Amino acid sequence: MRRSLLFFFLLVFLLLACQVSEEEKIYQVLNRRQEALQRRDLSLYLSCISNAYQDKEEDFDRLQRRIGGYFKTFDKISYSCWDRSIQVDGEAATVIQSFYLEVEKGGNKNHYSGKEVLFLKKEGKDWKITKGL
Repeated sequence: MRRSLLFFFLLVFLLLACQVSEEEKIYQVLNRRQEALQRRDLSLYLSCISNAYQDKEEDFDRLQRRIGGYFKTFDKISYSCWDRSIQVDGEAATVIQSFYLEVEKGGNKNHYSGKEVLFLKKEGKDWKITKGL
């Protein structure tokens, strides 16, 4: 009896330990976006974005054209972020992070840095960026 009870608790503990937290899932989306920027991979980038994306006058299609244009225009894109704060509220999340972006074309480099605020929603099992780019 003790042995089966111990086995049951061990199994429950292992199952809980294997579950990925919602924050970790959001980190994975943000890391995938960073990788997409550096690889200039539009399909990977768009996998992080909700089809319902809307920010000011920009919807998903406009965002796709804008980012695709950046990937075609620049020879190199370097992007990093740090000091990340994630607030999850049910099916919505807000991320505030510092970033550094460097773009290069024909040997000329431009640098941008600051803080960005990204808004995400859970769509099925996946988190997607809905606003803030």
